[in-house]
Amino acid sequence: MESNNFNFYQFLEENGYEKDVIRERSGETFCTNYQKNIAPETWNAITIHKNKTFSAASPSLGLVYKEREQPYTAEEARAILDIIEKE
Repeated sequence: MESNNFNFYQFLEENGYEKDVIRERSGETFCTNYQKNIAPETWNAITIHKNKTFSAASPSLGLVYKEREQPYTAEEARAILDIIEKE
């Protein structure tokens, strides 16, 4: 079986997403948010949860993905961004 070297977090940053890590009082990561300004005053968001699933929302569609498994390829990730980057 071929190993998967795709890095979803790096893909998001390479596509203009800003990263914000939310920590618990203990310092442990609670979640990581990635946001992108897709139009003036219009942002979308992807949240990576502790269990490594993600949720994603777009300005026009609201919550599109809830606690889903991360994409394994750039093509899968691009399809997600194409949906949530719609105004």
